[in-house]
Amino acid sequence: MIKKVLLILSVVGLLSSTGSAQILKNTWIVNPQVSGFNLGSTHTQETGNEAFDLGLKVEAGNFIANNLAFLVGLGGDFSWNKEYNDNSIDLMASIRYYTLTTLFIGVNTGYTHAWNKPKGENSVCRDYLYVGAELGYAIFVSPNISLDPALYWKHSFTDKFDQYGLKIGLSVYF
Repeated sequence: MIKKVLLILSVVGLLSSTGSAQILKNTWIVNPQVSGFNLGSTHTQETGNEAFDLGLKVEAGNFIANNLAFLVGLGGDFSWNKEYNDNSIDLMASIRYYTLTTLFIGVNTGYTHAWNKPKGENSVCRDYLYVGAELGYAIFVSPNISLDPALYWKHSFTDKFDQYGLKIGLSVYF
């Protein structure tokens, strides 16, 4: 029994220590992400419907302090259902704080240019300014690479735009 407890504690300690060196001040991070997986949802004022989506994003940044990263990014979302297609391009900035070495909490803000095309009609374009949040976990697979599953949420107060879901990132630390 004692051997099992010691083995579990040593594995937890190993996982914790491998990530700590990568989240120190002046470390650079590049984080491509995939979101949606038909587990997320978008709700807009125009459609009133939910649509499953697939998102592709890339964020890059620097740790401005130990455990605190500032990131900027570019991405796109592609949503569809039986009644319409909804696509968008995002520009974003975020701050991500790592607690307990590998758990992270992020807040972000950004600009989305979206175009919605109902079946049989012309495209309608909308621009959104949004705020968002994420909660994730960095799983270090090597000293400078981590898989980052996270739950995310984006909301625009003025345009009644909501998006939430699961995303997976692959972070590379320099």
